[in-house]
Amino acid sequence: MKKSLWVLGMVSLCGNGYAADMTDTARVVSSTPIYERVTEPRRECWMESVQVAPKERSIGGAVLGGVAGGLLGSQVGSGSGSTVATGAGAVAGAVIGDRVANQDSDRPVTGTVVGGIAGALLGSQVGGGSGNKVATAVGGIAGAVVGDRVANPGQPHTEQVERCRQVETSREVIKGYNVTYRYNGQDIKTTLPYQPGQTIRVGVSVIEDRR
Repeated sequence: MKKSLWVLGMVSLCGNGYAADMTDTARVVSSTPIYERVTEPRRECWMESVQVAPKERSIGGAVLGGVAGGLLGSQVGSGSGSTVATGAGAVAGAVIGDRVANQDSDRPVTGTVVGGIAGALLGSQVGGGSGNKVATAVGGIAGAVVGDRVANPGQPHTEQVERCRQVETSREVIKGYNVTYRYNGQDIKTTLPYQPGQTIRVGVSVIEDRR
């Protein structure tokens, strides 16, 4: 029986599991990239001008401050002098308490003071004795709050606010290369994960001819 060796097959050495008996070099004829489209999420942000409603101002601080100021003022003098001191203390306490509780702006106090004095004068016309002092203090507190709100109405303002949204972008990436190489007069095609050069190494296997 005559024995001879002949080429059984040729495989690229790029990771193919084919068991080669020997290796050789083949010339690369062409190499074409394989593209794949990949979609990726992306966060897109920008600044936007928005109208913001005025903040509601609390009257709690004005009331507490006015009561404390009226009580302190009522300890000063006697008769009508004590009533005046009560009203003045209530107005001053209301102004201070309102500014402490509402630190949103440096608004003028003119309206608060004028309103407080007017309210205290009106209150002083009510009742007599301790009741007159109470009415004067209440009038001063109420007048101070009303005067401030009339003189310093809240105004809407513009603020810069960051807005964001999720967008999807796509791009093409190279996943490999379709390669054609020539060996022993034959053009053979394969796929490689990288771009080859002008030549690649190939594995060659042989079998025994038992004819």
